[in-house]
Amino acid sequence: MTFSQSPYTKEESETKVDSIYSFFVILHNDSINDFGYVEDCLMKFCFKTKKEAKQIAMEAHNNGKAICFNGSSEECETVAEKLTNSNLTVTLGK
Repeated sequence: MTFSQSPYTKEESETKVDSIYSFFVILHNDSINDFGYVEDCLMKFCFKTKKEAKQIAMEAHNNGKAICFNGSSEECETVAEKLTNSNLTVTLGK
């Protein structure tokens, strides 16, 4: 029994995986808000678990900033607005 080559060809596509989800929100350290408040905001607006929120808050405290949310441009703008309205300092990145 012999196998013939399939008449179908496989094409490699160069799809950009990060095309619409390559945006992120950066939380900046501040001396105004306490850890509990920052963690609560991250859980509420960035949909983080308590453990993730603690890690992000600690990273921002130690390094001056931390990525707290990834998503589309619109999602990131919405999250950044909510965090800013909660008196947290954030910026958008791509």
